[in-house]
Amino acid sequence: MLFASQILFVLLSLWVALVAKAKANKEGRNSTEYLVISLSLLAAAVATAGQVVLNPQGSDSGTLMRIFTNLALYAAAPMLVTALVALARTYPISRPAWGRWLLGLFALFELCRRMGYGEQYTLILALCCIAGMASALAWFRGKDLRLKLASSTLAFALAVAAYYEATLALSMLLACAGVTTLGVTLNATTAAPEEA
Repeated sequence: MLFASQILFVLLSLWVALVAKAKANKEGRNSTEYLVISLSLLAAAVATAGQVVLNPQGSDSGTLMRIFTNLALYAAAPMLVTALVALARTYPISRPAWGRWLLGLFALFELCRRMGYGEQYTLILALCCIAGMASALAWFRGKDLRLKLASSTLAFALAVAAYYEATLALSMLLACAGVTTLGVTLNATTAAPEEA
């Protein structure tokens, strides 16, 4: 069950990454946000594929698996949520600002890891990401779009809860539902008109 849910998550993440990349090619003003979403989901797909393919017992493959997982959890997830909020607010973020945000996320992760607060930081970051997705609901225009993003947010919140309270397989299946509805949401978004 866990293997099937991981493979499904990889495929769905790659699909949504392609949807976001296609939107980035079409949009002018918010193309960077769509690219960030695409890269974030690509990182999530690679991390999950690494859990399936790599051997955690081997020193090299175990290290590589941890790097992929840390990249997906501590950098890609907050960047994806930031991009969603930027899209909802129709507030484009420059590429240098994205680079500074990524460096800040790396520094915060390393600081919390060295201080021994890794698990607490993971939970707080997950809650902040869910809160960020929920706050994007207030700014997206259109009831249908808000409903789609709300279902994605709910699925990701349940996936986090299932990770801590139930099984990893159930958590992955709920994450699959969240990624699917996120892809449908991104496909339905339209860019705000360019300001004169």
